[in-house]
Amino acid sequence: MLHFKKMFGLAVTAATFAFTPTTSASAQGLKIRMSVESTPGASTQQMLAAFRDALKEEMGDAVDIEYFDSGTLGDEIVHMQQVRTGQLDVIPIGSDAVQLDKKFAVFDIPFLFSSREQVSAVLDGPIGAALDQSFQENAGLKILGFGEIGFRNITNNVRPIVTPADLEGVKLRTPGSQTRIMSFEMLGASPIKMNIGEVYLALQQGVIDGQENPFGNIAKWSWDEVQKYISLSRHVYTPITFVMNKSRYDSLTDEQRMQIDRAARAASISSRQYGADNDASLEAVIRERSPSVQFNEIDSASFKEVAAQIGTEIGKIAGPEFTAEFIAAANK
Repeated sequence: MLHFKKMFGLAVTAATFAFTPTTSASAQGLKIRMSVESTPGASTQQMLAAFRDALKEEMGDAVDIEYFDSGTLGDEIVHMQQVRTGQLDVIPIGSDAVQLDKKFAVFDIPFLFSSREQVSAVLDGPIGAALDQSFQENAGLKILGFGEIGFRNITNNVRPIVTPADLEGVKLRTPGSQTRIMSFEMLGASPIKMNIGEVYLALQQGVIDGQENPFGNIAKWSWDEVQKYISLSRHVYTPITFVMNKSRYDSLTDEQRMQIDRAARAASISSRQYGADNDASLEAVIRERSPSVQFNEIDSASFKEVAAQIGTEIGKIAGPEFTAEFIAAANK
């Protein structure tokens, strides 16, 4: 079991249910509304459910939780709009965090992280604090903590991906991140932005050739059923950026903030362990249920030169100073 001893300071924001100015928050109790686009078992859903359960343990009858998953209220982009306007209070955000704050583009620099311990040291230190402050200023959201979507691998139906040349012309689904798309274009692929819920059918029908995600999502969405090759690239690590509307957080009592902080801390630890467990077990699960799928290692050295060029380009978007600090923290 991995143990994460240092956790980044957690906090929260504001919900759809505003308190009246004449009645205290403690007198009314806390009403909180949370949602996620993914279905049960997916990494983002797991973290939000862990937070819900931990908050209920913390507050008991003093909290009234409205919880939604499976895209009931829309996709991740819709959720990001809703949490900023106060229609939602708490959501987990995956790769699309970069659409709210360009600093998050640094997570699209490939081949920077090689271990979870390395990632935790970055997220739970000054870099995580800087991202939190930036998110508050640029998006009006408070980062409660960082969970894990995880290390991403490439699957496709064209050929095993061993060197960048093997990506040439491969139609690869990516999240909507401008820098993720740019990265794969620089690597020679033909990236296509697509909602995650549309990927299975698109792979099955040949609209796209492949995608890139951690084992947790590959297994959860059963993409191995419609893929021939899984290349163990681990090219980038994607965190879950767990946020709350900042105005909502600021409206809480000191005690409520502490309770939410503790629940969010528990959810972050649970999410990271969930990701580690998935990596340890799901490759074997996929190999067993889809024996025709071919697994291969990549030649990471052949990607290094292009990866450095991608880092330079991403620095122009995320900010050269912050990008340099991020890379330095990753290499400690």
